[in-house]
Amino acid sequence: MKIGFIGLGSMGLPMAQRLAAQGHDLTLYARRAASLEPFAGTGVTIAATPAQMGASLDAVGICVFDAAGVEEVLFGPDGLAGTLRPGAVVLVHSTVAPAQIRAIAERAATHGLRVLDAPVSGGQPRALTGELTIMIGGDAETLADVTELLAALSNHVVRLGDVGAGSHAKLINNTMFAAQIALADDAMMAGEALGVDPAGLAAVLATSSSACIASGVRLRAPSLAGLAESPANLTLTKDVTLMADVLGNAPGKDLVEVAQRFVAAMRAR
Repeated sequence: MKIGFIGLGSMGLPMAQRLAAQGHDLTLYARRAASLEPFAGTGVTIAATPAQMGASLDAVGICVFDAAGVEEVLFGPDGLAGTLRPGAVVLVHSTVAPAQIRAIAERAATHGLRVLDAPVSGGQPRALTGELTIMIGGDAETLADVTELLAALSNHVVRLGDVGAGSHAKLINNTMFAAQIALADDAMMAGEALGVDPAGLAAVLATSSSACIASGVRLRAPSLAGLAESPANLTLTKDVTLMADVLGNAPGKDLVEVAQRFVAAMRAR
């Protein structure tokens, strides 16, 4: 397959590097020339615009920050939709609201394009080793057509339903992650109130039955507010806000309310 990739940020860059390392015929586009520097001297093709990269592609992955960015590279003046061949697969790895990805898929279908809702989780190290979790919403036949591509990125591809289901799963995951950070902060405050040595308590919580990736994020920081400068801030704030809008008063809202304590702490900074 001839593969395109757009969005070379903290997750997109290692994903594109993994595709290149696996020998795929890869074309990249990035708004900033500096984002392309890791590919200098490789066999990767660089396109000047999304439209320029599209004509020969079988599939393209998009890993930009939000739905507006996805719409821009697909449907903007120099967007992919005008040049991708009918039947090409668009994998949206960005985390967006389910309603947004459904609208994007419907609009793409008018150009003959097939969209998979395909958010990812696992972080940079797992992206580089092809061990991401990829949450798929979309047609099973379309998914089958990009099995080889996804196998380069993931050892855990899970189809959850139609377009939108992948985004639902990613929002639930990230909301739970933010809630676990907030709960770890509550645990540290409880320890402080009870006079427990904070460094010792952090060591216990990081290695005992309550330990998880999210709590580790808080326990390595001096405080919850100390995470305001971390990459997790913008991403989790966006995703928890999206989840609150999606869920409303449905069962599970307590999870969102805990996660919103993380959001409130970040906004206070």
